[in-house]
Amino acid sequence: MKLALCLYKYFPYGGLQRDFLRILKECQSRGHEVSVYTSEWQGEKPENIQLNVLKSSRVGGNHVRDRRFFNQMQKATNQEHFDAIVGFNKMPGLDVYYGADFCYLGRTAPQYGPFYRLTPRYHHLYTFERAVFSRESRTEILSLSEREKSVYQQYYGTPEERFHLLPPTLDLDRRPIADRKRVSAKLRSELGVNASDVLLLFVGSGFKTKGLDRAIVALASLPKDALDKTHLIVVGQDQPTPYLRLARKLGVGERIKFLGGRMDIPELLAAGDLLIHPAYMENTGTILLEAIAAGLPVIATDVCGYAGHIKKADAGAVVPSPFDQKLLNKNLNDALITSNREHWSANGLGYGAQSSLYHMPQTAANAIESIAMKNKQSRNKSQHATVEPWVYLRHDLDNLGQFEKIMSLDGEIFREAPGRKTVRFKQNKRNYFLKTHTGVGWQEILKNLSYLRLPVLGAMNEWHGAHHLQRLGIDTLSIAGYGTASGNPARRQSFIITDEITNAQSLEEFCSHWKQNPPRRPHEVRFKRWLIRQLAQTARRLHHSGANHRDFYLVHFLLQPGFENGHISSDKSRLAVIDLHRMQLRRNTPKRWRIKDVAGLHYSSMDLGLTRRDLLRFMKIYTQSTLRETLGQKSDFWPRVNRRAIRLYQTEQRRAPSVKLAAHSTPVENHHTDRVRSV
Repeated sequence: MKLALCLYKYFPYGGLQRDFLRILKECQSRGHEVSVYTSEWQGEKPENIQLNVLKSSRVGGNHVRDRRFFNQMQKATNQEHFDAIVGFNKMPGLDVYYGADFCYLGRTAPQYGPFYRLTPRYHHLYTFERAVFSRESRTEILSLSEREKSVYQQYYGTPEERFHLLPPTLDLDRRPIADRKRVSAKLRSELGVNASDVLLLFVGSGFKTKGLDRAIVALASLPKDALDKTHLIVVGQDQPTPYLRLARKLGVGERIKFLGGRMDIPELLAAGDLLIHPAYMENTGTILLEAIAAGLPVIATDVCGYAGHIKKADAGAVVPSPFDQKLLNKNLNDALITSNREHWSANGLGYGAQSSLYHMPQTAANAIESIAMKNKQSRNKSQHATVEPWVYLRHDLDNLGQFEKIMSLDGEIFREAPGRKTVRFKQNKRNYFLKTHTGVGWQEILKNLSYLRLPVLGAMNEWHGAHHLQRLGIDTLSIAGYGTASGNPARRQSFIITDEITNAQSLEEFCSHWKQNPPRRPHEVRFKRWLIRQLAQTARRLHHSGANHRDFYLVHFLLQPGFENGHISSDKSRLAVIDLHRMQLRRNTPKRWRIKDVAGLHYSSMDLGLTRRDLLRFMKIYTQSTLRETLGQKSDFWPRVNRRAIRLYQTEQRRAPSVKLAAHSTPVENHHTDRVRSV
């Protein structure tokens, strides 16, 4: 076969580049004619390939240079007759895409404001990603991560049959060093690290994405006696200057060495005591697998596609999302003062001995051959791309029918408002809720835009919100179906189907009797404290992840109570967040939206008879600080929460004057005169 392999830039230190070279060599070994197209090649050139380095002007940002390369590559490949064009970066016109990158639309774009979407950079990256993953595209994807595959499907509705999941990828050239002790002693001597000192490794080109700043902060958090015996070695091709500046500012500049890109990674892994990889985003993270297989314990964030192998092998610690620097600091300190590292190391060596971890290039080449053969057979058939509504249905609802039929499903109407309706229907002896949207109208859209807010145009917010909460480990509704049709945004139709949470009631309803009959018995008090803890932790995790709910009231928490020995039990109960259709996702949650959410909880709990101790408990858990620190902060957060909650409550009382308005205040208002006690 005649194959074209396309890559923006090749250098020998990157994980994507090494995968590229391994697949190239595997295709060559099978007798295929391989041509390579790239804008830059660093390092040794493979034999028996046609290497096309398409150089162009260096003027402009990366996205400008990438587009220039693509235009040149497209002209060059159009003159040939390739059986398959395989891209290792996202670009239009590919037959096969090697999916090593994370989803730009789902992972990166939400970190910026709405006006970012008007920039040329966003337009380029989104357009090239959509060319690969849209439902209309014919590109097939070699997927490295089930987790990232689900994100692409969430945002683009990419059909399942276009994904080919590859096994974990380990390079035979990076197998563990046999004489580990000798190599470790030699390399430590070269680096100036004593045998009794702790050697932390950070490996990865792209320091910002890989979280080097987080690793430096964690290093600086170590107690002085531990810090004096700890060294951080940074390996990778990137600019060290801003990170050296951060290290000096934190007083750890002398504890860090930057080695640049290196080829002796197995030797470095043998010399190290711990790999730290607190990435912001990482589709896979091959270095995690390499470290595990080498017997080097790993601390990483759960956004890494291969973080699951750390848990599966029991070879380190995984920091959950949303990221908490204090937790990373604690994990690092614990790893240095406990015997866990010896246990993790032995587990990793055993896990890395699996032969299945080294078969990725063969599996990728098999898929490329299969796709090329299929394309050859269908090349002469006419292709008529039609844009149908995007419909996702879980396997238990496959027989519901097409988009129009689902939008008109009958059932018990639970809520109806202009532009949307919620009904409960039964299918296969199970109950589901269907929420349909038929458009908000231009008046509502213009009103939101005038307040610099993106309007809610349908079920998409709830679809993305539910996925976001599930990734955070926050209980919410289970999605059974979703669909949307393109067209006029003011009349856009969409739906979302969720499982019914049986035997459940809103938290507002469950707690409504507390003022007259407050929890007194031990099991009742424990359950109340569990509810407060769940609400505070949910709010904290939501806000630290860059999200806010906008309707964060007790009525939008569904409690499914469970019992043990005749008493209500937190271990048997479930608390789920619902009504996500106005949820917002950003890089950081603005303070005013955090205040709005927390004030909503406070307002909706004002008639429950909560004590001062209950409110302090919530504040302590939400801030993850001691009460003295929380109340002593020079911040207007809690007073503003209180004022907003009181305004909401007073507005409600004006609408229902028969209910007596009680005086309400948070502990924050008078904390300067009250003695703060631990709760």
